[in-house]
Amino acid sequence: MTFADLYAFAGQWLESMAIDLSRYVIFAVSVWLALWVVFAKVLAGRKIRTATPPARQLRTEFAISLRSLAIFSTIGALLFMVERAGYLPGPALAASWGPGWSAVSLLLMIVAHDAYFYWTHRAIHDPRLFRLFHLRHHRSNNPSPFTAYSFDLAEAALQASFVPLWMFTVPTQWEIVGLFMLHQIARNTFGHSGYELYPARRDGKPLFDFMTTTTHHDIHHAEAGWNYGLYFTWWDRLMGTEHPDYYARFAAATRKICPMPRKAPAKLAAMLFALLLAGGVAGSARTAAAPDVGGDWATRGLGAVVRLHACAADPSLLCGRFMWVWDPAEVRRGAVGALILRDFRWDGEAWRGGAVLNPEDGRTYSGSIRLDGEVLRLRGCAGPFCQSQAWRRLASIPRPGELR
Repeated sequence: MTFADLYAFAGQWLESMAIDLSRYVIFAVSVWLALWVVFAKVLAGRKIRTATPPARQLRTEFAISLRSLAIFSTIGALLFMVERAGYLPGPALAASWGPGWSAVSLLLMIVAHDAYFYWTHRAIHDPRLFRLFHLRHHRSNNPSPFTAYSFDLAEAALQASFVPLWMFTVPTQWEIVGLFMLHQIARNTFGHSGYELYPARRDGKPLFDFMTTTTHHDIHHAEAGWNYGLYFTWWDRLMGTEHPDYYARFAAATRKICPMPRKAPAKLAAMLFALLLAGGVAGSARTAAAPDVGGDWATRGLGAVVRLHACAADPSLLCGRFMWVWDPAEVRRGAVGALILRDFRWDGEAWRGGAVLNPEDGRTYSGSIRLDGEVLRLRGCAGPFCQSQAWRRLASIPRPGELR
């Protein structure tokens, strides 16, 4: 490589970085400012979760995103050098095919990227790859607009590789790639925004049901074994990976209220409406009150103690704090005292929909908690891989001398 080539590469890298950074900052900051600051009160009914990520999370996500953008720009500059050397004839060929092909190639690129994302995304949720590729992104259990590019280095390289693979396979103009990237960051930012702005039909389902919504991806951050799609829902539905409660949660996020009978008294209707908005019980959605599981619970063999309690942000949800461990060397630094169970909601039979943080390796799993007599049975899953544990109340464990 000559000095001229290095100079051209550096210039192209700086240009790509400036474009990518501007695009990211404009969308991420604009969405955050509009939804989280300017119109926060107006859109309060469209907020998916009651809790708001701390400012420290947003700063970390922004810094990590700059690193991801640098990787995107490096791969883009390398692709430019390949074209400069005469090994990428696709852009020039696509230009000769006219505007009709430009529109078709953009649509094909979006559809192909959705498939690429689904399968690579699902692959890196394998426990053998998760820590290397995807842990950083899922540290944002409650995402923000700045989560869009908060990737580990390996995941950033994996996702950036789609454009070179596509350009070597399908003749596409650079202008179309620019439009594709604009579409990608717009969908990605809104998908992590925490507010459901997508319109609902009369039955409560999304208006264009083949497209993903913010709720669709928000569920993935809360329960990592579901909803891998980026733009469209068809891969999740074909492969059986769409969360079974997706429609219900979308309806809740859009405040879809079931119509009242015409003869219902107005006062009763108003009372039920207020209960729904407050998260109360609607009809027979919850058939039994949640049992009291607050207090300290011991894991098998008295290896650790977890304290269950109402979540601070929403007392109707169940959380759990890691209080003590027999051998501190077996858990990550800072695990003792940390919340390891978050946002579990009682559904009449069990607590579901929450996230389980493994104190040993820091991975986050979807989970469920069920009280079985005096035993609390927990189940955590990362995709198809699941583990179960049985906990007992610490106070119920006999002390030395009591077993006679």
